[in-house]
Amino acid sequence: MDSKIVVGKPELLKQINRNTVIKLIFKHGEISRTEIAKLSKLTLPSVMRIVDGLIEENLVAEVGKGTSTGGRKPNLISMNHRHLYIVGVEIAINVVVVLTDLSGKILDRWEDSQMHYQTPETVLTAIFEQINRMIDANHLNMCQIAGIGIGTPGTNFKYTKRMLHSILKGWEEMDVKGWFESRIACPVFVDNVARTRTLGELWFGIGKEIKDFIYVFIDQGVGCGIVTHGAIQEGYNGVAGEFGHTIIEFEGRECYCGNRGCIEMYVSAGAIISDVNQLSDIQVEQSFSEVAKIENLPQVEQTIKKSAMVLAAGISNLINIINPYAVVIGGIVPTRSKVFTEQIKASVRASVFSKYAMDTKIYLSEIDMTYNCLGSVALVINEIFKSVTVTDQR
Repeated sequence: MDSKIVVGKPELLKQINRNTVIKLIFKHGEISRTEIAKLSKLTLPSVMRIVDGLIEENLVAEVGKGTSTGGRKPNLISMNHRHLYIVGVEIAINVVVVLTDLSGKILDRWEDSQMHYQTPETVLTAIFEQINRMIDANHLNMCQIAGIGIGTPGTNFKYTKRMLHSILKGWEEMDVKGWFESRIACPVFVDNVARTRTLGELWFGIGKEIKDFIYVFIDQGVGCGIVTHGAIQEGYNGVAGEFGHTIIEFEGRECYCGNRGCIEMYVSAGAIISDVNQLSDIQVEQSFSEVAKIENLPQVEQTIKKSAMVLAAGISNLINIINPYAVVIGGIVPTRSKVFTEQIKASVRASVFSKYAMDTKIYLSEIDMTYNCLGSVALVINEIFKSVTVTDQR
């Protein structure tokens, strides 16, 4: 196994140190060079050189004096929030577009809960129009946009079968990155929405404190992101985390991927809606929010709990294999359904094998509750500040 980058090479170490400093500035908002040196274990001269370079790049700026602990008041630095701006796009049950500054502060936002019924071309055209509106309304020009981050249902599947509630609906054939790059003169970054949500946790959520966790996304589709030592695991070909297409029941429900018994067919929003609509005297629109409103009806509650127990078995499998410190659940299903979330927390522990893993923390994503789409913003931030990519050649 030959690596393109040799561990210990001075250039690599410089890049790692730069990335460490940037993440500390981002995490703390305002911080002194001395505090960065203390937290990073880097020497103060090294920190000063890195910070000076970031100031020259206009990525960070001096913001005033901090509190003295006995000597001179330290100079504080922060991200240069208004130097660059980011557009985040998320295509899930709700289609969302946000404009943020470099810190992730939302300056403008648009959301539509009906767009997922439309064709990909219609959805992308609406998103494109909103991006242009936001740029004009906030008196920006395209050179101030650091990039557009887009979370999508995914692409490049080996096989898809058209089904009534398939989440793909043509997305597997749509080159989202190319579509936008042909129309907008700024960098465009695209990834599976489960991984963009994971990046959101890494930069804005639980990842500020916890470095080993799994994010499980239960929405229009089901997926996960695996974070180890503060970095999201992409896999050899960049497709790690297709949790929704792990088989939970042999020869079970038919899935649009061509297999049977995929976990997505039991726990996604569409699957739960379908199960609820099979109950006697209960019919809901194709909206999980409508299901959540009646989740305390006995039959509906039992249906949701059954789905949650299926997902809990799948999450237990992830814990048994990966042994994370915590699991974060997000997406429209757990954030709208208290019954679903509580059942997950109650059921996971029973299926975990190791005593050491039985106390794995289960969290409901806090940023999903209020700031969905920050994961797509984090995708751009991650690319802006990405300084090290180690690729193995086999």
